[in-house]
Amino acid sequence: MKNLQIIGQVLNFIRERKYESGERLLSERDFALKLDATRQQIREAIATLEAMRVVERRPSSGIYLRDLNSESSIEALVLHADSGYPLQPKEVADSLEARRLLEVQAVLFACVRHTDDDIGYLEKNLAMTKARLEAGESIEVEDREFHQLIVTSTANGVLVRLVNAFYEMSQLRRKFFFSDQTLCHRSFEEHRLIFDAIRARDPERAREAMDAHLSHAVATWDELLTNSDKAAE
Repeated sequence: MKNLQIIGQVLNFIRERKYESGERLLSERDFALKLDATRQQIREAIATLEAMRVVERRPSSGIYLRDLNSESSIEALVLHADSGYPLQPKEVADSLEARRLLEVQAVLFACVRHTDDDIGYLEKNLAMTKARLEAGESIEVEDREFHQLIVTSTANGVLVRLVNAFYEMSQLRRKFFFSDQTLCHRSFEEHRLIFDAIRARDPERAREAMDAHLSHAVATWDELLTNSDKAAE
């Protein structure tokens, strides 16, 4: 846990100082002093970020920032979110857009590839979601599971990993989103439409239902991010 916190602190330091791609960063020693960490902790954190293509070591020169927009891995965004530091508004918007592209395609595959077991798992998920709503509880966990079950039914392991990464990086935002019962109920009704289309093996209806569902989510987050920016002015 401590190592994860140190990695998050290094990432946040880089963001706050607005380092440019290719710019030389602090030395391990200076990072340790700035972040009140040991040299070993910093060395391990830098090694992790190097593996994720966030930074690079240049022999006899130092540690340099790579191009975060084109070179760093998606795991770097997940790691940043996991360490407790929020993503930038542009990163949130981009991740929502990418997730939408992937899940709209996934639901088309699900219509063709799903098994009877897949349908059974989705039915159980909807039943649990309904029970949560009747109890006035958040459906954050059930919502994530519903989408993951659809992607799993595509039988594409790489697609599953990609979509899971987006859910990992949005955990904190999702807790806030599903604290609103109105949004919970809307999500459930839209899930039912998606499920009906998948069960009927109707790709076009499923695509329209998933696209509308994710469009609503994107629009809601756009509004939340806009209000957040205005509040900060």
